[in-house]
Amino acid sequence: VKEKDLSVVISTLEEEFNIYKEVGGESVPIHCQDVPNGLQKNGKEAIQPTVHPVVIPKNQFCVMSLDPDTLPSIATTLIDVLFYSNSPKEDAANQGLDCIKFFSFSLIDGYISLVMDTEAQRQFPADLLFTSSSGELWRMVRIGGQPLGFDECGIVAQISQPLADSDISAYYISTFSFDHALVPEEDIVSVTDMLQHQRKDPAAS
Repeated sequence: VKEKDLSVVISTLEEEFNIYKEVGGESVPIHCQDVPNGLQKNGKEAIQPTVHPVVIPKNQFCVMSLDPDTLPSIATTLIDVLFYSNSPKEDAANQGLDCIKFFSFSLIDGYISLVMDTEAQRQFPADLLFTSSSGELWRMVRIGGQPLGFDECGIVAQISQPLADSDISAYYISTFSFDHALVPEEDIVSVTDMLQHQRKDPAAS
């Protein structure tokens, strides 16, 4: 969230979550009364969010992790996948949007998360990447027909709310240009029907 909106975010979320801040290496509870102007709104009038188009590529994706100690052993493969695989522009020209190149590497507080399609996964040693015991595959819903920017509100909610109402889990990733929701492969037909209906009748969302 934008720093100027942080106090509003805390006052909104603390009804549902315990919120902490780090002080001297320890987690300390934080409440809206501890934040200046915590109960003030951001001054913007709520408007009906734009219902953005979605793209559902045919790639199957994996959500995985990696022991940071083994990172040096896959560094060469990681560099190859990131920088020397087929150009995304060439892929788009050849395949339309049937498949998209998407690879996400996150290192946060010493924990590594990886999202890649099954084609990229085959380039990595199988014994170094790990996922859940079920080894589920995911399908992607990309939100936005053009870059979304950072000022619009409600983009996540228009995807996450109907998924939550249908008890469908999602792994959400926002990038500089687009938002992406990964859903279990077995639910992709239901998700596709749901989102198509939402776009035909925005008032139903």
